[in-house]
Amino acid sequence: MTEPTMPKAYDPIKVEEELYNWWEQQGFFRPEQQIESGLADPNAESFVISMPPPNVTGALHLGHAITSSVEDMLIRYNRMQGRPTLWVPGTDHAGIATQNVVERMLDKQGITRQELGRERFVEEVWSWKAEYHGRITAQQKRMGISSDWSRERFTLDDGLSNAVREAFITLYNEGLIYRGKRLVNWCPRCQSAISDLEVEYEEENGKFYTFRYPIKEGGHLEVSTTRPETILGDTAVAVHPDDERYQHLIGQDGAGAHAQP
Repeated sequence: MTEPTMPKAYDPIKVEEELYNWWEQQGFFRPEQQIESGLADPNAESFVISMPPPNVTGALHLGHAITSSVEDMLIRYNRMQGRPTLWVPGTDHAGIATQNVVERMLDKQGITRQELGRERFVEEVWSWKAEYHGRITAQQKRMGISSDWSRERFTLDDGLSNAVREAFITLYNEGLIYRGKRLVNWCPRCQSAISDLEVEYEEENGKFYTFRYPIKEGGHLEVSTTRPETILGDTAVAVHPDDERYQHLIGQDGAGAHAQP
């Protein structure tokens, strides 16, 4: 009988990949298999985490690694307590953010999405998703996180998309949300409305204007604003009823003339 020899150099990819694959094959990450193998008590309270899905805009960074480490610690701790545990993995389509990185990639090739056309551009986006979804999953497995990959989800999967539509329809039917006109953030480059999270703010020096609104009985009321163009739409001026400075103006009429700067 020959004794096994220890390799001179530790090969993390070979050792850790084989161990991780064995973990998966044994079903250690699946609550059903945990119960079947006696690792978990079927009567114990289950412990479940849904992974905050990383965006497919690019590869993972240290922030993802830190978050995954904390969540994996919670999962492993509860699994060792004999509770059926489940960590549901997944990735997020990220909407316009992914569109932008694909457009930047095409720009390096001297191509615009308008030149490609809708169908071919969508194909490019799905191709990007396939590449970076694969890279993200590989990174997570290399970190050894114990997710149940048989339950992996993508936020544009049919099941999740249907669930989102059902939730919005239910909320609408119950009168909890409504559709109406409102100001939106408009991106002239994307030619699309964007969320507040996508807006980049810049500070700049502006001007503060003070106008005098004439009062019919005499005198005036000063109003200050950074948006003088809105004065053209003014039809009334309101004062706080408890403000002592304006008690004498309550109920009075304007003189009908334009405000004076």
